[in-house]
Amino acid sequence: MAIKVVVVALEKVHKTKEFDCGTPELNRWLQSVASQHQKNGISRTFVLLENGQNDKIAGFFAMAMRGLIPTEELPEEIRNKLPQKVPGFTLARLAVSKEHQGKGLGAYLMMEAMERAQRAAESVGGYALFVDAKDGAASFYEKFGFRPLPSDLNTLVLPMQSMPKFPARTSD
Repeated sequence: MAIKVVVVALEKVHKTKEFDCGTPELNRWLQSVASQHQKNGISRTFVLLENGQNDKIAGFFAMAMRGLIPTEELPEEIRNKLPQKVPGFTLARLAVSKEHQGKGLGAYLMMEAMERAQRAAESVGGYALFVDAKDGAASFYEKFGFRPLPSDLNTLVLPMQSMPKFPARTSD
C-alpha cells in the first residue's frame, strides 16, 4: 500500500508527546521546545502526517535563519565571486519516527526542507542551506549534495544553486 503524506506547519493538535524517533534529544526538542520557538519566531517546525491522520506525526523538520556567514568559512570550491558574508538558512532538526524509519520519509522531508529554503531565498535572499549534523548524520546530508565546512566537518552547506529546481506551487 502506498503511503500518502502531507507536510504542514506544527500546530497544537499534533501529538508531539507520542513522537519517538529513537533519539531522546530530538524527541524532547519536538515535545518541549518546537512550539515555543515557533511562537517566538525563532524557528518554524513542519510535521509530516501519514495517511490522512491529522494529528499523528511520522516525522518533522525545523528551519531557521542562519544569519550572515563569512565566505572564508565555506568550502573553497563554492567561494568564487561571493561577497565577504552570505545569508543562509539552517535546517535545525530533522527526524522520522521509529515506526516509519526506512521508508524514505527522511529523504522526503529533506526535499521538502530544500524546497522551502529555496522559496524563502526567492523572497528574501539566501545563498545556502546549512545543517549542523549530529551523531554521524553527515553522510545522510552528503547524499543530497551538502559539503562540510573546512573549519567544522559536522556543519554542512548546500548552495541554493546546487538544489533541484522545484515547480511553482499554486498555493502554499
